Amino acid sequence: MNQISEEFTERVRLLANSILERFNEENITPQEAGWIILALTHRLLTVLENCPADRQHFILQFISLVNQYLAGEIKED
Repeated sequence: MNQISEEFTERVRLLANSILERFNEENITPQEAGWIILALTHRLLTVLENCPADRQHFILQFISLVNQYLAGEIKED
């Protein structure tokens, strides 16, 4: 996996925290949040249909994230 810049990582972290804060404000349940994330993932894959290399890269990153989680390698920061 490519090394990601600290600036990009911080930008993504802040955006993710903002989304989670919005979920809390809207009283979104974890199950609903999961469905929202799946819907966004589906939408992104649809948008990337004409960019197969980018779509494949995203899918591989997503699979890697799930595998790392299942292996207990991901810790909350």
